[in-house]
Amino acid sequence: MSELQEKFIILRKMKYGEADLIIHALSAAGAKKSFMARSALKSKKRFGGGVLEPTHYVQFTYKERKVDNQLNVLNEAVLIDDFQEIRQDYDKLELALFVLNCAYHVSQEGDADSHFLFNLVGHSLRKLGKTENIPRFKLHFCLKFLFQQGVISGEGWMSPFLKTNIADSEKLDEQPEMNEIIDTYLDSIESQVLHYIKNADTGF
Repeated sequence: MSELQEKFIILRKMKYGEADLIIHALSAAGAKKSFMARSALKSKKRFGGGVLEPTHYVQFTYKERKVDNQLNVLNEAVLIDDFQEIRQDYDKLELALFVLNCAYHVSQEGDADSHFLFNLVGHSLRKLGKTENIPRFKLHFCLKFLFQQGVISGEGWMSPFLKTNIADSEKLDEQPEMNEIIDTYLDSIESQVLHYIKNADTGF
């Protein structure tokens, strides 16, 4: 197996056996990749400081798998950004995990043409730590996500959300009747996202 270095956003981690971890992560190309981190719960040198946590932006050194039913072997992980501000607020952390869950269900192995998904997730994690209006941010993310996935074409009221970059989300608070828009549409749009990712799950 050849050894590679690549940057990822960690989507999920699962304990495997006594000390190993299985890591699912999103590459900059928007591909989902899975890794076996041997002795990750014991090795402070290779995986110290809680580096293998969901939401973390990391650089992995790994050996690529040869066959489809094998996991890539993770040799080392270096933290690039832990988005610490998210972890200081329960509501922000909960929304961050929602963002990761959306990406987990729609991303696919071998995909090299979904940079937009990686960018949406990365910018969302970065901006979420600084946002004050969490319901507005959630509605903004959901609409961007559904639009990118081709689920919605965009109604009139959605236009400001779809035209505004997630990195500039706070500008939406300048829109008239924003609270009314959130109260009217957030629950139904979130339900649409949950329904979509349930049916879009690749079974990975």
